[in-house]
Amino acid sequence: MFLVACSGPASAPFTSIDLSQSWVAASPASQHIDSGSLAVAYGRAQSTVGLRSLLVVRNGLLVGEQYFGGSDADTLHDVRSVTKSVISLLVGIAIASGTITGTSERLDSLIHPPVAQIDGPKAQISAENLLTMTSGFAWDESTAAGYNEWALAPDQIEFLLARPLADAPGTRFTYNSAAVHLLSVGLSLSSGDSTQAFADHYLFAPLAIHERAWEVDNRGYNNGGAGLSLRARDLAKIGQLVLQEGASASQQVVPADWIRQSLATHQRPGGGYGPVNQLRYGYLWWLSTVRGHAVVFAWGYRGQYIFLVPDLRLVVIATSALNAPIHPDDEAQAVLSLIVDDVLPAVRE
Repeated sequence: MFLVACSGPASAPFTSIDLSQSWVAASPASQHIDSGSLAVAYGRAQSTVGLRSLLVVRNGLLVGEQYFGGSDADTLHDVRSVTKSVISLLVGIAIASGTITGTSERLDSLIHPPVAQIDGPKAQISAENLLTMTSGFAWDESTAAGYNEWALAPDQIEFLLARPLADAPGTRFTYNSAAVHLLSVGLSLSSGDSTQAFADHYLFAPLAIHERAWEVDNRGYNNGGAGLSLRARDLAKIGQLVLQEGASASQQVVPADWIRQSLATHQRPGGGYGPVNQLRYGYLWWLSTVRGHAVVFAWGYRGQYIFLVPDLRLVVIATSALNAPIHPDDEAQAVLSLIVDDVLPAVRE
């Protein structure tokens, strides 16, 4: 059973729960969530186009769980760029084990012949640059077309490496899934196994995550930028792990200092998306302040979210269809609005 001090308000003492165990359900009211307001949120969820799952966890207990459009608790959801935030966790594990030397490791060390020969200014790109979207490559992923051009290329690694540098590494935030993919390639080369196998052993097994799928590039490397598929309940375990600073009960799965580094502000792309303004960026995690609360979220195309509100001990999971009859941004913003404008206000301090 979970070891949780869960009967009091969010400020009560909290014990890290054992994420290798199944979720324990609790009523919203028992976790200081207004049941009527949460019911209204789930009512709106029913009419949110493309939504496939909405889970709410507070104090380590599952207080809300519904599926839509034929999905259920066993459905694997392709969470697109939420994959990047999982890569961040894996890089932290790899650095702690010495598999990757650190955030300062250069690209010509991470990736080397026969995979690619990297020299000149591109060799100086660091793991930190890849983690913070500051690699410097000339890149435009403002629409799905930019991503698809890369994903459909004959060789995804060479496609990126052939691009010129538009900025000195570390100087400008440019969202780039292909650059994050290089972290997966580097992790595979450093560990001597696939990124999926590394994740299975060091991240998924401690959380008892057994059902997963992960797409690969044309060379067989797991896509670091997207393409991981997980069950909604297992996405919630990853979110709860981050809230618990990388710990599951007494086991430290991801170093706590890595979680803190990952959730610190490294870049300020600014702007907003739907109900969220003044976006900031950590190590492949998005950051902002919403309704007076610091929030952290993994964010995938068309409305895939691991949404965390640390001071409320709140995890919200949303997954969405990739083929819904709605513009991708409209779908993603509607799901984010559901979380921010309906679920969050139901939570009492």
